[in-house]
Amino acid sequence: MAGAAVLAMIAAVGAAPAAAADPDSEFPTDDRGFVGTAAYCQGAAVATAFGRTQDALVAICSSPDGQLQYRGVRLDDDAALMLDAAAAGAGGFTAENDGVVYRVTATELVVTSGDTTLHRQPMIEYRRP
Repeated sequence: MAGAAVLAMIAAVGAAPAAAADPDSEFPTDDRGFVGTAAYCQGAAVATAFGRTQDALVAICSSPDGQLQYRGVRLDDDAALMLDAAAAGAGGFTAENDGVVYRVTATELVVTSGDTTLHRQPMIEYRRP
């Protein structure tokens, strides 16, 4: 139950900068994240970090006033989740939704509820400016 809801939101993580869009990639990127997806920074926001796992695209966007946003997309159905985010030691980021915490690091995306790990996947690709 809770696991299914979390998996539905897992793909809702933010975008981060890459040098230039790679038209040959399955998931092209530029300096705002994953082009053409919800894991792409909007308006004046810039990507602080972005990555992808087997099941999700995530981006951490920073607004001009320094506010962070987690933007994630679950790949199997394009479900998107946008949440306020915060920096979390060692270059990672966290976002919370109804007690479910999304933790993004250079090595993995972990989704927890209390002491229970609902989802954990290694990053296939991760970029920071």
